Amino acid sequence: MIPGKGNQITLFQYILIIHSVQLGVGLIPLPGELAKGCGTDGWIVLIIGWLISIVSSLIIIQIMKSHPNGTIIDLLSHYFGKWVGKVGMVMFVGYFLLYIFLIYNRMALLVQNWIMQQTNIAVLMLLFLLPAYMITRGGFRIIGRYSEIILFLSSALLLTSFYLFKHAQWIHLLPILKHGWIPILQTLRTNILSFVGFEITFFLYPYLEKKSSASLGIIIANSVTFFVYMLFTLLAFVNFSPDEITQYHNTLISLFKIIEFRFLERFDILILSVYLLIIVRTFIPVLYAAVICTQQLGLKGQPRLHILLILTVMVGVTWVWKPGWNDSVRLSDIVQNIGIGIAFVIPPLLWAILSGMRRILRRSSP
Repeated sequence: MIPGKGNQITLFQYILIIHSVQLGVGLIPLPGELAKGCGTDGWIVLIIGWLISIVSSLIIIQIMKSHPNGTIIDLLSHYFGKWVGKVGMVMFVGYFLLYIFLIYNRMALLVQNWIMQQTNIAVLMLLFLLPAYMITRGGFRIIGRYSEIILFLSSALLLTSFYLFKHAQWIHLLPILKHGWIPILQTLRTNILSFVGFEITFFLYPYLEKKSSASLGIIIANSVTFFVYMLFTLLAFVNFSPDEITQYHNTLISLFKIIEFRFLERFDILILSVYLLIIVRTFIPVLYAAVICTQQLGLKGQPRLHILLILTVMVGVTWVWKPGWNDSVRLSDIVQNIGIGIAFVIPPLLWAILSGMRRILRRSSP
């Protein structure tokens, strides 16, 4: 699918979309999970994960330069044949659908857990169906505009978070490397999913207006995600004791319960409402990328029908299955393993193969 001029995105939108896919529901439990893995040295895990994600992201850009006017599916079909392209489509569709369902379902679980405990999860998912459909059917350009709007709305969340430094206990961060490097490296593997999402570039790259800025854009996107993760992780570490923080499942929301105003009793509910808008922008770019694949697989119908069908089926599956938090955690582990392969293993392998093919062609040419 070659993008038309009406669906091209600016560098700013490109940065925000990549950042949006990375910054999903994983932020809420992240500080607690890091603390369980390696204590208050969890911020070191974020630095390592950030550096690894930048390296892998830049490799993806180098791969896409080999076929700049098409997605990764077009690239695979061009260099390896249509059957390899078909296999690539199936792989990405499977991964994207699991990723979408994970985020979509987790949104409903958060609302059920904190606000509407007696409401069926499928009903809560149904509430998000129409907004997600309306935004996604506009393509990456409309998704980029939505991300711009949410950026300004969510800026209040960042500004409010600095209030939490008022009673910070920085002594909680000391001593550094209290348990050594092994717990940090073990925690890195289980939390690397927090940075997964930049692989959307495989489908986003051909829609970028100025492709010469793609590398700079993806570095900025990863860095913005790193800044947000680091900010809220440090806030949790310095406001909760090292033992207390491990007791919270939704650490971020519990953190904002500390903030109290005379005119607002449940500030954490307000934060959750804003955060739901942020989560929506996490899966809609992936949903559009999945539709690109389903169309190239030959499934009939307009893109909007594919979008509506995918979302409706997911609501139906939830109605029958009724997954809870434990099911969501198990699904997250599956998505994490697949995501690590697609984001961190496949790019260097594919880049090495393409580089080798180009060297062979240069040597064989007269």
